[in-house]
Amino acid sequence: MIQRIQSIYLAIVMVLLSSLMSGVELFGFSVQDHYRSYSIYGMQRFASASKLSKAEMISHSYLVYLLILFVLLCFYTLMSYRNLNKQLRWARLLFYIYLSALISLLALASLGFLQKEADQVHLGLGYYLLVIGFPFCYFAFKSIRKDKELLASLDRLR
Repeated sequence: MIQRIQSIYLAIVMVLLSSLMSGVELFGFSVQDHYRSYSIYGMQRFASASKLSKAEMISHSYLVYLLILFVLLCFYTLMSYRNLNKQLRWARLLFYIYLSALISLLALASLGFLQKEADQVHLGLGYYLLVIGFPFCYFAFKSIRKDKELLASLDRLR
């Protein structure tokens, strides 16, 4: 049953997470003479604070591969609609992984701010896309659990 509401919620989560693959900024740090931008591809250093100067890649990140696995996990959860118990387990796992990813990203941004040279932290569009996707992941989990309870109550009536 692809037409259920949790399918729409999971599709929204997949679209929001896939939009991070475009390289949008998760957060950035203003330093006295340069600007550091962190995306899922790694950290870039701009020569001036205007972000129009030449970018230099400081470090590479493997978050791209984790993000691809996360989107595939969303897709697998969406496609396991025939077995509701399995879909509920995968949705629960998806919810907890998403929650831990948000907490770790927030910790990473705050640790970068605690460096002595960082003046200010700027949250980018990618961070907001991650935060917007979290409630949809929760709603999908709740909807799957509600469908499971509904089917269990119908089985008791038979």
